Amino acid sequence: MATDYTAGADRHHILIVDDSPTQAKLLEQMLAEQGYRVRTARNGSDALEVIRSGSPDLVISDILMPEMDGFELCRRVRQLHDKAQLPIILLTHLNDPADVLHSLEVGADYFVSKPYSRKLLLSRIRSVLEGERLCRQGDVEGEVSVGYRGRQYHVHADCAHTLELLLATYEMAAEKNQELLGAQALLSNLNRELEQRVLERTAALTQETAERLQALEELRKKDEVLMQQSRQAAMGEMIGNIAHQWRQPLNAVGLLVQDLTLSYEYGNFSRDYLESSTGKIMQMVRHMSQTIDDFRNFFTPDKEKTEFHLEKVLRRTLALIDGSLNDKGITIELQAGAVPAVVGHPNEFSQVLLNIMNNAMDAFGERKVRAPRLKVVLSSHEERAVVTIADNAGGISEEVIDRIFEPYFTTKEQGKGTGIGLFMAKNIVEKSMNGSLTVRNTGEGAEFRIEV
Repeated sequence: MATDYTAGADRHHILIVDDSPTQAKLLEQMLAEQGYRVRTARNGSDALEVIRSGSPDLVISDILMPEMDGFELCRRVRQLHDKAQLPIILLTHLNDPADVLHSLEVGADYFVSKPYSRKLLLSRIRSVLEGERLCRQGDVEGEVSVGYRGRQYHVHADCAHTLELLLATYEMAAEKNQELLGAQALLSNLNRELEQRVLERTAALTQETAERLQALEELRKKDEVLMQQSRQAAMGEMIGNIAHQWRQPLNAVGLLVQDLTLSYEYGNFSRDYLESSTGKIMQMVRHMSQTIDDFRNFFTPDKEKTEFHLEKVLRRTLALIDGSLNDKGITIELQAGAVPAVVGHPNEFSQVLLNIMNNAMDAFGERKVRAPRLKVVLSSHEERAVVTIADNAGGISEEVIDRIFEPYFTTKEQGKGTGIGLFMAKNIVEKSMNGSLTVRNTGEGAEFRIEV
């Protein structure tokens, strides 16, 4: 169906004939922007009715259309007595030189290939509506005057020569257009292949990401198992430390109780002596109770990271193994300098210190060191806190020193070591506290360095 002209009687009327609503709408908008009044028709039959009943100043028609194509429309218009001079511009995707001949045969004014140049089409429209033609009859008989890009050309060739040149030019343009269409098809195929490769690669990356996430989840679970094993191993060692911590006060309590009985039997029992002995017993009981609290706090996981002072944690850790150190005759040398506070889990850091010191105590026992000694130094380096723990147990073999932080690696006899203590210690320092844990041999033994 045809649509009405837009308002504005002072503007030229242009009829667009195209069976593609999209193409017709785009052309309509372009012409409307230039101030033309526009009407559209879907095919040649509808357009012919509009031309008979109305008075368009120009017809712009597609060639390939149902019912009546552009060639037939042009032929019918030229047969109308009062419309024979109506300007007609044909638009088409066709690339055959025969189209040019057919256009000339049916009396079209211009032939423009799609996709057309906006600038060229508007220029042709203005020329047609203003009565200007590119080619006119020259002043000399047989001469044709051609105006092109501001210059006049005077051509004396006959019609046959002119048509032959026109066909040759169009044939070359059509061949070039075919090459361009072929290149466009090739690019479209390449684009589809690229899209397919992108989809395949995206799917592969998605699968790879899922596999990596699964691997990370498995590593996380493995770390949790290792941490649990490490805590269980530490708990077993702590039971031994509790025994050492309680042995001396329990012996003292036992002696005081026996002394109370002997004093009563020999008549030396008095209220003052009872209160003195009771006070000593209660002091030892409080000490043992405090020891229980210390060990219980050690095994309570820290839920969140907090800021803490290394010296306080260091002294508390040494207190936990004080009984074991004394029982084994190990001398502790502590040098605590001023260091900045650190952020992390205090109990986990205490576990790191215990793992290192327990390894040193095991080394003292295995090598039967006569005067075992641990030197613990707390210092600062480049605004970071540093803890070094050095022993005089002879050091670590150069063949295995690079492997001691590996999980399940141990140099101890079977049943005496799990091989996860130092692995977990390194994980706690480096992953949880963004620090470093290293080891080296000194002249007397091994030295562990913690920097956080």
